[in-house]
Amino acid sequence: MFRIDAITKDWKEAGAFMAQVNLYGFWDEHCFLTKSGDLGCALKIGGIDAEGLDHSGQDYVVKRLEAALRSLDDSTRLYQVLFRHNRPAISHAEYTNPLVRAAVEQRARFLAAKADRLYSVEIVWIVMIDGSYAKAGLVRALSQLPKSPRSSLRDLRALFSGSRERMLLYEQIERDRMRLEQKVQSLSGQMSDLMTVALPGAEETFRMLRRLVNFRPSKIEQSRLHGMRHLDWQVCGSELEAHRGHLRMDDFCQPCRT
Repeated sequence: MFRIDAITKDWKEAGAFMAQVNLYGFWDEHCFLTKSGDLGCALKIGGIDAEGLDHSGQDYVVKRLEAALRSLDDSTRLYQVLFRHNRPAISHAEYTNPLVRAAVEQRARFLAAKADRLYSVEIVWIVMIDGSYAKAGLVRALSQLPKSPRSSLRDLRALFSGSRERMLLYEQIERDRMRLEQKVQSLSGQMSDLMTVALPGAEETFRMLRRLVNFRPSKIEQSRLHGMRHLDWQVCGSELEAHRGHLRMDDFCQPCRT
């Protein structure tokens, strides 16, 4: 005889997928806010063709990248995400010269015949900055009282007043957003002459984030951003099943490594 509790135990212990996603919503058109109080934004990066550079050119690019990354302090994190696209569409220009047009079309047919072995890589940088308002508390306010009494007293009043606390949190998040904007502008400004750096909007950033937890193309291409909040719920469009030896998401399986 089977007990109903034993049958439904795994189902009851299974949590929501969105509870594992630390995204809250978009703060503005470019920046998103996490549940832990951090701010981030995405950058679309155009890669550099290293095969077309000699040794000195590659060394120059590496040193420029190192100098740009030094502008990020300890409170800033940089994540690089690579998206691989199979069978990429290879565009070519149209030429009036018959000889050039024939050569270009021959090259296009040659690449189209090898489409099954070709792929493109999309590079995305996620710049994250630690939220300063998450550190606000009674102990911190008291420790900062001798150094900055005015701001410490304001923090203490905010801890015991709901409306004041909401106003204070908004101001601190806005200061963090300005810090993040400065970091992103400094990073993109130092690299813009070497590669293309684009700052996508909220809709495009949402699609990038949705790709991380959805593999089916239809769930990515047909998705739309509905509101600036509840980003964790909007991003999750698949069910993740954790089995003993593998993970399953829709029809895709990934063996667990020990």
